[in-house]
Amino acid sequence: MSKNYKPSTAAEALLMRLKLNGIDYLFGNAGTDFAPIIEAYANTQKTNVSLPEPIVIPHETAAVAMAHGYYLTTGKPQAAMVHVNVGLANSLMGIINAASDNIPFFMMAGRTPITEHDRVGSRMTPVQYGQEMRDQSTMLRESVKWDYELRYPEQVADLVDRGVAISMTEPRGPVYLGLPREPLADKWPQNKTVDNPTQSIPVSPSADNETCKKIANFIKDAKNPVLVAQKNDPEGKLSKELIKLASNFAIAVVESFPIQNVMPFDHDMHGGYDITPWLEIADLIIILDAQVPWIQKHQKPKNRAKIIHIAPDPLFSKMPVRSFQNDLAVSATPSKALELINSHLSKSKMDTTKRFKNYADANTKRRLKIHNKMLEGDGSPMSPAFVGKCIAEIMSDKDVVFSELGPPTVSLDPKKPNQVFSSPFSGGLGWGLPATLGAALANPNRLNIACVGEGSYIFANPVACHQIAEALELPILIIVMNNGIWNAVRRAARNVYPQGVAKKMNQMPLTSLSPLPDFCKIAEASRGWSQRVENGAELPSALNDALKFIRQKKKSALIEVKVISTD
Repeated sequence: MSKNYKPSTAAEALLMRLKLNGIDYLFGNAGTDFAPIIEAYANTQKTNVSLPEPIVIPHETAAVAMAHGYYLTTGKPQAAMVHVNVGLANSLMGIINAASDNIPFFMMAGRTPITEHDRVGSRMTPVQYGQEMRDQSTMLRESVKWDYELRYPEQVADLVDRGVAISMTEPRGPVYLGLPREPLADKWPQNKTVDNPTQSIPVSPSADNETCKKIANFIKDAKNPVLVAQKNDPEGKLSKELIKLASNFAIAVVESFPIQNVMPFDHDMHGGYDITPWLEIADLIIILDAQVPWIQKHQKPKNRAKIIHIAPDPLFSKMPVRSFQNDLAVSATPSKALELINSHLSKSKMDTTKRFKNYADANTKRRLKIHNKMLEGDGSPMSPAFVGKCIAEIMSDKDVVFSELGPPTVSLDPKKPNQVFSSPFSGGLGWGLPATLGAALANPNRLNIACVGEGSYIFANPVACHQIAEALELPILIIVMNNGIWNAVRRAARNVYPQGVAKKMNQMPLTSLSPLPDFCKIAEASRGWSQRVENGAELPSALNDALKFIRQKKKSALIEVKVISTD
């Protein structure tokens, strides 16, 4: 960035400060409140001043989800800006998803002009009366870590610094800044500079040495210790320490309801994705930043197991109801705590040879059983697990897949950490496809796969997402798993009322998606390749054809797959 350039408006200062805070992209869905931002970009284009690259996103949900996916694969937070209350309302589902997943990003929205006359930016259209709210921030306040509304131009730099610092502080999450048009358009005070950020990001919390020593002793005394992981960090720090601990001291790692995979499935110490059998035998359970390690209604640890929760917020204090057993709550970044635990255990002389062999043999048998079961689902329609198996066979260890109500993680057989990303527990639909676009923006040279249910695909505003993919030259592979029904809703009805009339008569009102549009034609409308596959025997060749098209044409490909409804 040029140290000699002085911003002329608060909007210019805002963009410059975002860039100085490491924000490389501004995912924008513009409205009439964007005039100062647009003018700022135009006014600086002939200078050498560095600003976040503006990315035009034709729907607000996609803008937020792209920032989400970009962070998951890079660890770098980005910014999004949308139109006033109506645009912010459209983006809210994505913000809720980001909050649930501890995704840091800088959310901004315009604000209906405050004044009616006499200022640059004052109201000029009837809609600017209709869109006014007393407190626009209230609709998202519960889902962000910090929110504020810009009031004076000279506040811009400090507010950006504060927002980014809070967003990146553990536990991470989104922040929000409202931007009325008048202060954005105001002149930037020429006696103020836009240089280095004033607020640094705090050091992540680390467990004290004595606590970690105590946990190490618990591990030494345990007969069947188990580690429970649910998500990773983008840099893979947790994976590194987790794999070291599991490998050296024969501790099973269970990825219960995984959001981001933490280790290869073929690792000897991988305990699978179902915690149920481990709750029967575990006498020590160490839970690593897992919101929901098991389901309280159906499962509970046996044998009076000692349970330790390690997380930046081990009580998940923002959740109104959460009553998992907790014998020791450790406020720490899991990777840092495990590093200390590894250090203490390295001095011990534990003989875990027998346990290691038992766990490794069990994993080999588990994988073989799962593989054989997946092969049985190759009919017409196919099982989701079979689809996952076919996807896994075309992936290299550098490729990633975003699964939203897609195949089970076990079928995708991740070969390394941070390869499979699943929907946040918040469950806001339409996340998977634009999140994949965000990952592709970060690295378009790998294979970026979106594997989504047909309902999720519809929720993602596919016309907008295909336009983004073509406009930004982001060739992704899209797998739409079509069973013609809201299967999660159907499953819930069957599980809540296992002897109910709906299940007995197989009548599920409010679940049918028939008739569905032709998904292939939606892809083709943006010059993409597409194919519909109804028989499992045809899927491998269709996937190879899609890959060939992506690599040769640098455009997206879509495969619609007919699958069975699973319970």
